[in-house]
Amino acid sequence: MFERFFNSQNPLWQVMNTVFDLFVLNTLWLICCIPVVTIGPATTGAYYALIQRARGEQTEIHKDFFRSFRQNLKQGMLIGVILTLIGIFLAVDIYMCRVSGKGVFTFFLFFFGVIFLFWAMTTLYTFPILAKFERKTKEIFIWAFTLSIKNIFNTLVMLFVIGAGLWLCRILPGLIFIMFGLVTQYCATVFAGIFKPWLPKPWYLEEENEGGAPDGSVPTDNTYADFDEAAFYGYDPEEVEKMMHEEDSDE
Repeated sequence: MFERFFNSQNPLWQVMNTVFDLFVLNTLWLICCIPVVTIGPATTGAYYALIQRARGEQTEIHKDFFRSFRQNLKQGMLIGVILTLIGIFLAVDIYMCRVSGKGVFTFFLFFFGVIFLFWAMTTLYTFPILAKFERKTKEIFIWAFTLSIKNIFNTLVMLFVIGAGLWLCRILPGLIFIMFGLVTQYCATVFAGIFKPWLPKPWYLEEENEGGAPDGSVPTDNTYADFDEAAFYGYDPEEVEKMMHEEDSDE
């Protein structure tokens, strides 16, 4: 009985291990967000670690976090500053329209509210994309907006979950030490499914196809995946390749 209770495969210990990992990740994220301008790379690191976990590729969660944090520090800071300034601008406009009364201000309140929703949707996808795909900042914004629209149901559900998490933290401030980890864990699981068509197979599936790793070791992760732009924009990769061969033959 005691052996089964203290077995590492016991569901209770697995849940406790997951909660502890999320607490560690949440704490690292809070510490790395203290300079404010590093909120972007810190969020990117958290998403990278949890998407790895969702795909069964994680090593140690703090190592995955800091690996992505270091690699995306400059770009993450730039993206974070841009999104923050846009968000502040929209929030101020909404507030001013709200306190200015009715009439034309009601129209602008609705207008800026819709723009704010699109901003929130794009922001939601930006850092997970930065975590898994190495692209220019402009391309990341375009892909974030496009994916948020293509997966509108999942997008709205994730925004609701984030909003509910913020509301709970307002009621119980102590939840700030775990809530980000819980919410990001859910979102990362959704993103792992959304990104699946453009991500390589998890390492353990590739090893199974090759007969398995002889030493049972986990190969070093290639942080970024090759983003299949043709598939992303809805083209059949085989048709694109066929067209390219035809153009080469014509030349």
